Amino acid sequence: MKKLAFSVFAAALTFGGVNAASGTATESCCGYDGLYFGLGLGATDSGVKTETTASYWKNGEMPSDIGVDTNDHDTKFIGTAVLGFGKRIQEKAYIGIEAGLDASQSSNFNHPGIRTVDNKSFEVRSRSNGLIPSVGLRLGYVHPETRGMVYLKAGVAYSKSRAWYEDSYEAGESTQTWDGYDTISYEGKCSKFSPIIALGAEKLCGKNLRTRFEVEYRFKANKKFDFDNHSKDSSGAAAYDYHGTVKLTSKNAITLRAMAVYTVKM
Repeated sequence: MKKLAFSVFAAALTFGGVNAASGTATESCCGYDGLYFGLGLGATDSGVKTETTASYWKNGEMPSDIGVDTNDHDTKFIGTAVLGFGKRIQEKAYIGIEAGLDASQSSNFNHPGIRTVDNKSFEVRSRSNGLIPSVGLRLGYVHPETRGMVYLKAGVAYSKSRAWYEDSYEAGESTQTWDGYDTISYEGKCSKFSPIIALGAEKLCGKNLRTRFEVEYRFKANKKFDFDNHSKDSSGAAAYDYHGTVKLTSKNAITLRAMAVYTVKM
């Protein structure tokens, strides 16, 4: 009987010790709960693509894929900031909502002197905006013993790109504009929300401060715009009329971030 009582007492002590340790570990992870903000640095690879579609020239008499297409990308450093709110559920599951902003210089691309059919020449310029706001939902798993968390984020980001076309006529090998034919300019833009998905990890370094590493994939967005140069020669007659559609695409983007995140309200 004494042996049985001693065994029960020892088991109770062991169980209590485990629970206490678990409770301590759980309480030490409360820095994940509440309102937070974060700042950091990162790198992103994105770009702009333009394609002419359903293009016609010489008063629409002949369809022609004249090949005025561009495909550019740019890798650059960014500054990044987030503001969000998160809460643990059953101590280990985590759910949160977060708004973010990536900031960098705009990416500019230029393709001058693209020669096409019948001595026509185009200059194509495009730009990808450097400010990318986003909002997303985060679902994670907290490991109390290591005070770390892995999470998946899904949401949308707002991207903006523009393209400009300068349409002119070149006589032979000359770069001079044909007399009576003005250079025609037209432009279009693509401003859209695109889906994003990210995978990340965080670790508490103190009561409320944690570090974060994240990789994000932003899906492409595109938009079409029509153009018509309505060009005329010196006599006023239509000449080298060119019209059609341009498909402008903000390309897929991959972004890496390293951040410090601070919880300001428990």
